[in-house]
Amino acid sequence: MKKIFMLSMVIAAVFILCAGSGIARAQGTGEGPWPVYAITYGKGLILTSPDSEAWTVRSSGTDVPLNDLEYGKDKFVAVGGRGTIVTGSRDGSTWTIRQSGVTNDLWAVKYGHGIFVAVGSEGAVITSPDGITWTKRANLTTYALRNLCYGKDNFVTIGEMGAIFNSPDGIYWARRNTQFTDHLNGITYGKGTLTAVGGNGRILTSTDDGITWTQRYSGTTEELSAITYGDERFVAVGAYGTIVMSPDSRNWTTVSSGSQSWLGAITYARKIYIVVGLDGTALESPDGTNWSFSRYKAITETTPGKVVIMKYEPKVEDKIVILATEPKVEDKVAVAAAEPKIIILAFEDVHFDFDKSALKPEAQTILKRNIQLLKDNPKAKIRVAGYTSAAGTEVYNQELSEKRAKAVQEYLVNQGIITRDRLSTIGYGETNPAVYEAAPKEIYSNAAKANMRVLFEIIVQ
Repeated sequence: MKKIFMLSMVIAAVFILCAGSGIARAQGTGEGPWPVYAITYGKGLILTSPDSEAWTVRSSGTDVPLNDLEYGKDKFVAVGGRGTIVTGSRDGSTWTIRQSGVTNDLWAVKYGHGIFVAVGSEGAVITSPDGITWTKRANLTTYALRNLCYGKDNFVTIGEMGAIFNSPDGIYWARRNTQFTDHLNGITYGKGTLTAVGGNGRILTSTDDGITWTQRYSGTTEELSAITYGDERFVAVGAYGTIVMSPDSRNWTTVSSGSQSWLGAITYARKIYIVVGLDGTALESPDGTNWSFSRYKAITETTPGKVVIMKYEPKVEDKIVILATEPKVEDKVAVAAAEPKIIILAFEDVHFDFDKSALKPEAQTILKRNIQLLKDNPKAKIRVAGYTSAAGTEVYNQELSEKRAKAVQEYLVNQGIITRDRLSTIGYGETNPAVYEAAPKEIYSNAAKANMRVLFEIIVQ
């Protein structure tokens, strides 16, 4: 009996030129030896793989950088510079150049409502019923349209100078006023919500009609390049290793990536988040919170048929826990910081009352007394990790742990103790406790009290 498999495609484009990097994910159904993965890399290079490790170089017929890739109607469609479009067979082995009818650089392509839609520079919009024959529909703006998504019966495209347009059919478009002029770079759809990201840490959200947009606090002012939705989470990435995460696209938490690279793109596939940077950095995470990274080796051999192995090798991060009350703790921190690792610095006592996120007065005293340990390592990035006891629901405790971490961050910044650029926050909730609680109902047990605090993760590069 033949089986129907989900076709899943991962695009990891780390462009050698100024085009940047791009990842996308497409899904479809069909009979065959699926899944099949596809990558665009550099000057028109395309690779395909049945397992995401052994990649076969394919001839795309062009050396123009390809910026985005989509799957629909039993074929791959890739778009790129100067109006370039190539289509690939559903096994990714054969690629053919198509006529787009435009010379604009094309930045994104999506399939939905039974058609392909591509957008690009000077607000160009083109559509195709099959990926082969294309029709120019409009120039919506004088600026570039950088990205595109398809949500609930609705295409939405975003771009430079805060441009946002939406269309129910990909043919007739309406401009939406956001009152913001930051460039918008990435957009995704999940949980009935459209979420766009861009310059200065800008995050905008809308219901699935894409008409009214609301600004959200992202926790960063760094440029955000891309965003994806998967496993009940929104995750966005950007400059200097920036990663922010949200369960609902409204409340965002800064997450440490362990990298200072410019992160250009992100997707969720194979039950894992995958990120690529402009310098070839590749990051992976099962939950959007804990990241490991390596670098894919540059592909210099472009002969069609050549097999390239790009097996992911995660970076192993050593962790060491040091109690602030230990003798000669400053010396221990200095020794531990001599090698790249994460130092978990645990201050004594409880920082919060049960079910509260306001710092206790005695906790403020503890921070002031021990914070010199953090000042003595000015090159280290510090992640404030919030915890909660196990009593209560998982969702509630996750939010409480994030609030606790942010409360400490704001205290340190407002007191002039640590600058904001050195701090990030993360909430571990009850799923990753500092101390395991055998009896969650005992809210004042020693284990529960140990989780009513924050820990400081000193990340030494």
